Amino acid sequence: MEITKTNNLSKKEYQEVVELLETCESFDGFEISTSINLSMFQKGGCTHLYLILAREKEELIGFLGLFSFIDPKKMELAGMIHPQYRNQGMFSGLLESAKEITSARDANEVLFVCPAMSDAAIHLALKMEATYVYSKFTMEYHEKYHKKYDCLLQNMSIKKANLSETAIILRLLSDGFDVAPTDENLKSLIERNTLNPGFELFLVHIDTTPIATITVSHEEKSLYLSAYAITPTHRGKGYGRAIIEKIVSDIKIRYPEKAIRLDVDVKNEGAIKLYENTGFRVVGGYEYYLAK
Repeated sequence: MEITKTNNLSKKEYQEVVELLETCESFDGFEISTSINLSMFQKGGCTHLYLILAREKEELIGFLGLFSFIDPKKMELAGMIHPQYRNQGMFSGLLESAKEITSARDANEVLFVCPAMSDAAIHLALKMEATYVYSKFTMEYHEKYHKKYDCLLQNMSIKKANLSETAIILRLLSDGFDVAPTDENLKSLIERNTLNPGFELFLVHIDTTPIATITVSHEEKSLYLSAYAITPTHRGKGYGRAIIEKIVSDIKIRYPEKAIRLDVDVKNEGAIKLYENTGFRVVGGYEYYLAK
């Protein structure tokens, strides 16, 4: 088995990864594309992205991706092996290469991302003495489940953010997540995604006051909603639902052929209820295990 490491796939390599993904999903009967983060590969050349490719006689038979979304020392790891090459120690070889990367990066947290339906992935994580941390649902929008909500918030506006509004988005995200409003890693992520054609960052205003932010990321066959945060003073007043409905409506007009998805912590009952009321239903999920 020949192993190569890169953070920038060529068009040919990208297509090989897509074909391997499709082969694995067809064989296993469930989706793994979300954990693989296909959309990130096309950006390439980033210090937050590491890709390991395994070949047998020039055929791509294995893949492992390492991603650090905010903190460069906190990495997520997900991969796949061609069905014909499983149970032959191939994935262990990929993991050894991954350890070299995490050691060089001095990573202090590595999470295995395992599809909830993959007994093999979960078994491997446990075999490596990784500790279960949390789970997420993947939810997809279906109009037939959407309970229409007559929102009379005429003074609310949603527009794409620009680079000069980075500090505003950072402050809003610090309100919604456990992150400091001065976090330089998060600031870098916001700046990167603002400039990246694969992402759309939105700001929500009431009159001239920014109250929320949400990101739309472009995947192969779907659009993902993420980094959704609303100021505490505007929660529980209908704004959260109105924002989701407006974003979904806008996406359906601009990208009618694409699915609309999001990930949510399985314990976040309030968010799950909000998403269900706006037409989202669970279509999959992932479990996260902390490497020893």
